Amino acid sequence: MLGRLFGLEPAPAAHCRVLELGCGDGANVLSMAQTLPGSSFVGLDASTAAIERGSELADAAGLQNVALRAAQLQALPENLGDFDYIVSHGVYSWISPQARGALLHCCHERLSAHGIAYVSYNAYPGSHLRDMTREILRYHVRDIADPDQRLRQAHKLMQTVIAIDEPSPYARALREQMERMLKFSDALLFHDDLAEISTPFYFHEFAAHAAEHGLQFLSEADLSESRMEGVPESAGELFEAVADDPLAHEQYMDFFKNRTFRRTLLCHAKTPVQRAIDDIHLNQFAISSSAQPAPQDHLGEQQTFVTPEGYSITTSEPLVLAALDALASSWPAALDFPVLLERSLGATGAPSELAAAGLRAVLLEAYIARVVQLHATAPLVSASAGERPLASPLARAQCAAGLPAVSTLLHVNARLEGELEPQLLVLLDGSRDRQALTGAVSVPAGQVDEALERLAWLGLLQGP
Repeated sequence: MLGRLFGLEPAPAAHCRVLELGCGDGANVLSMAQTLPGSSFVGLDASTAAIERGSELADAAGLQNVALRAAQLQALPENLGDFDYIVSHGVYSWISPQARGALLHCCHERLSAHGIAYVSYNAYPGSHLRDMTREILRYHVRDIADPDQRLRQAHKLMQTVIAIDEPSPYARALREQMERMLKFSDALLFHDDLAEISTPFYFHEFAAHAAEHGLQFLSEADLSESRMEGVPESAGELFEAVADDPLAHEQYMDFFKNRTFRRTLLCHAKTPVQRAIDDIHLNQFAISSSAQPAPQDHLGEQQTFVTPEGYSITTSEPLVLAALDALASSWPAALDFPVLLERSLGATGAPSELAAAGLRAVLLEAYIARVVQLHATAPLVSASAGERPLASPLARAQCAAGLPAVSTLLHVNARLEGELEPQLLVLLDGSRDRQALTGAVSVPAGQVDEALERLAWLGLLQGP
């Protein structure tokens, strides 16, 4: 989707080939495979045990369009073929220099002409503070081999440091960093901060390494990361001076934001990139939004819509209000732009072409502000449970395996609440009506209805 905004002609998401390097147990690639049944996916990881776990889940979910294989980055299979998209999340900073080169070499050699690669990595300058904390923790657990014990001792040390009220700026910064890290999951702390290798990079260093392998910076995966609100005049002058240099612009953004992590999209160095985004491309997309109308404390024409994460948009424009209302009532389903426009046009007397241009401009800004989502292919998700609710086979398989989080049809992870939701989810194979479900879980029908409504909101129920 982002490729189209920047003038590329990538393969349609509904019919493409995707490779994930360092896929672990396949959680990400399996999620993509279930949301895009017309595409094919390959996941590679060095861990044979992880690949076996992922393959078992793929079989349990009946996913025929994905293959997981054990392989080292520096010895990849020769018969992989070409791919339209290559993904490598949480790998680049945690492998050797030789393996990093092999990763980018694979991206160059295996990407189709308009293909796009996603590579995430820890970034400076924000990671300098995290480096300091990591060195302290690794010293503390240097003689401990057991992973669980390493985690326990790391937590204990961080709690001790936080409890010591040393007033120096260094100590205060260290306490704040450790307070943030205590909120990390055990998996994240172990992988990112207790790992043998954890190497952050300045953006310009990563971009230079990509260029050595015939790749160029396209954008960040989250466009909002390349925007900065409330820029003072002095910073505005600096940004204007580097307006024609996207690499310098991104590097200064990291300086100003003290960025710690990047999710960068790459394409072939010779691929023309249109840096000025034209919102006309929104005509091709489906739109969704979890933003709901906020309670109004006074009467007026303005209305604020807020997402569960706290991102918001306030407007008094009738066309935009009508569009946001339509998206709110449709969530988690997405509406093709022409459908959304048609539903909204009744709120304005403007000609349809003028209204379309205005709505596209607002929706693009709302996307950058994380209020709406754009989809090259609308997710096959249902906004309601229906008579015989059907949950995605992958989520049911993950739930049956006892995993703490399951993959939704919106390609995000969701944690189930209480005892009823996981108990109910595994039963949602489309064969049971409400009466059968209520009898199977032995709770009042009202509780089943509430649970089904939340599962639908999370994007776990399949649509037509």
